[in-house]
Amino acid sequence: MKKWILFATALCVVTVAGALYASATKVSAAAAAPAYTLTVNGKEIQTSKTELMPFEQKGTVLVPLRATAESLGYKVSWLVAEKAIRVEDSIQSVIVKDGSTLAKFTGKLKVINLTQDVELPVPVQSRKGITYVPASFFEPFFNEVIVKEGNVSISAQMSSIQ
Repeated sequence: MKKWILFATALCVVTVAGALYASATKVSAAAAAPAYTLTVNGKEIQTSKTELMPFEQKGTVLVPLRATAESLGYKVSWLVAEKAIRVEDSIQSVIVKDGSTLAKFTGKLKVINLTQDVELPVPVQSRKGITYVPASFFEPFFNEVIVKEGNVSISAQMSSIQ
């Protein structure tokens, strides 16, 4: 009986110590990953939900596709047959697929052909139902993308003819 009590006590100690170690590892890993804010056209996108927070992977910051695109005024739609996402504005559109590093842009601006295949630095990916793309994904839409000091800033470039 004493051996059984000693064994049960030792098992409890090992279990509790393992749980404490695992939770400490999660906290230190979360603290090591930089937290990013997302600013689109000068307005901070509410990323209070961890599912919508930009994150870094292999040196590339990824942002939530729909939240970012719609904040820039783009239309986002799901293409059922192709299992792909289309993002479009008035002059061009792009199609991306989960797990792919290829973004297929199509469009035309007067006499300038905007059709091109863009190789993304990391694949498009989904996490908990949210699709993420590299922040640089928005550059071919004529946006300025700046990643600096924990902030991802994406702004439409403006120009005028005088």
